[in-house]
Amino acid sequence: MANEAKIKMIIGVIGGVGAGKSTVLDTLEKDYGFVILKTDDIAKSFYVDGNSVFEKLKELLGEDIQKEDGTADLKAIAKKLYGSGKNHIRKKVDGIVHPAVWEYVRKETGSRDADFAVETALPNEAFTDLCDEIWAVYAERSVRVKRLMETRGYTEEKAHDMIHSQIGDDEYGKIATFGIDNTGSPEETVKMIRKHMRDFFGEHNQAVQML
Repeated sequence: MANEAKIKMIIGVIGGVGAGKSTVLDTLEKDYGFVILKTDDIAKSFYVDGNSVFEKLKELLGEDIQKEDGTADLKAIAKKLYGSGKNHIRKKVDGIVHPAVWEYVRKETGSRDADFAVETALPNEAFTDLCDEIWAVYAERSVRVKRLMETRGYTEEKAHDMIHSQIGDDEYGKIATFGIDNTGSPEETVKMIRKHMRDFFGEHNQAVQML
């Protein structure tokens, strides 16, 4: 029997800040050879003087979001976007940044013969249409706050504000095809991923069955 062509796969990875999506992405990259696309990193790559996205953001948020070297002052941007009463500003920023991000993702996934994991905290229709599977990563709120304080140096108040500003786990669950409770150890999370990959995708890829 002739070897079947490898099926190209795009897995979406969603979850709130501090949920531990990095553990999931690292596993997909190191163990399964997935190319990782993080929409937050893609968006930040636009934040340089002269980029059309950044120019629109400066018009909306002010010239003080740009540092002297031409790059974005991410702390200044965060102050303008997070906190009480700032939802309307975030929506305007999303309307500028998101279309450019998803155009970039479409081009990348369409032009390369590879498996992709696309991570985002704010899934939309462009995301759901793109993905073959959508994995939601969860963790208890107290664990998320602790992670943000340890890894990003956030105050407890800022960590809570960041979590509160994003959609809840129940909303992620509505669009997910697979849920990962990442409250425990990284080893426990990896075991869940490997079992899922064997159960659902191993038939298409012998390398998956080996892990």
